[in-house]
Amino acid sequence: MQITKNYLVKPNHYKLYRQIVNTKISNMQKGKIGEQIIVDHIQKEIDIYHKIIQNVILSKDGKETEVDIILITCVGIYVIESKNFKGYIYGTDTGRIWTEWFSHNYKYHFDNPVLQNEYHIEFMAHSLNRDLSDFHSYIVFGDDAKLQRIVIQDENRSKVVVINNKDLISNLIADIHSRDIILSHEQIDKMYIDLKYFYSHLER
Repeated sequence: MQITKNYLVKPNHYKLYRQIVNTKISNMQKGKIGEQIIVDHIQKEIDIYHKIIQNVILSKDGKETEVDIILITCVGIYVIESKNFKGYIYGTDTGRIWTEWFSHNYKYHFDNPVLQNEYHIEFMAHSLNRDLSDFHSYIVFGDDAKLQRIVIQDENRSKVVVINNKDLISNLIADIHSRDIILSHEQIDKMYIDLKYFYSHLER
């Protein structure tokens, strides 16, 4: 069943803005700025009933992992990993390490965000007793990042999207409206409550 009018909410359209990041602030602060930009865009632009959870520490059976943004919609759960970087980005979906490159004298290596988000999704699916196909993985880089060479294997192209923030909303809306409904409003609300029960930290 495709999305019908009762699933739609009135979007609050506004002009997307470019975030200027002060180079003197910490990487953690930059990360929080990037997350908030994404959340603000989603809250103002997504035109279907949804719940959004930001900056969640998932905790179950003594294990923990942190998820940047969880968007619960009638067509599934979008798990978003935010990377507010500025350099040229290189990486593969299977490699352990990705690279942010600024010049021959400066490179920054970071954990593969595709694998990070894959772990987040497996953790959530197990905790919520949901099928992995109910989850959709998005890796979102800041608009100053240049996705120079990102290699995604053919078998994984339907499982993960690696994108700049400026392209996120249009991509999300197109993806949402291309999928069938799998969750009712009540199920969305229950999942939101379940997430608050399972996970120890929640910012609304």
